[in-house]
Amino acid sequence: MRFLIIDDDETVHMYLTKLLSPYARCEAVFNGKEAIDRYKEAYEAKDPFDTVFMDILMPEMDGHEVTQKLRDLEKELQVDGPEEFKLVMITSLKDTKNVSQAFFKGYASCYIVKPFNKVQVMSELRENSIL
Repeated sequence: MRFLIIDDDETVHMYLTKLLSPYARCEAVFNGKEAIDRYKEAYEAKDPFDTVFMDILMPEMDGHEVTQKLRDLEKELQVDGPEEFKLVMITSLKDTKNVSQAFFKGYASCYIVKPFNKVQVMSELRENSIL
């Protein structure tokens, strides 16, 4: 398995990479442009990401916009069905609008609110068949 972590906070990169590296190869980027480039490179190398962990609040391009661009890229590359990446939204936001947008527009598998802990993350991932 392969995970892409997209967050502008390095501590989130370190925490999730340490927590998830026994289960998957983890890569982390700081912004949407890097995420789109890394996703495309992985696909072209025939080593795509299985799951994307997406922060909602990021500078330049927010997580909703990045998610839409990645989903559009999947369509362009004709990725579908079980090959589509699973999306885990990670954010400090708890409002209904962002939760709805993440699930219905971005096709998120789950939503994890910061600050999170090991039990919360692992439980959410197992419950949603990511691990």
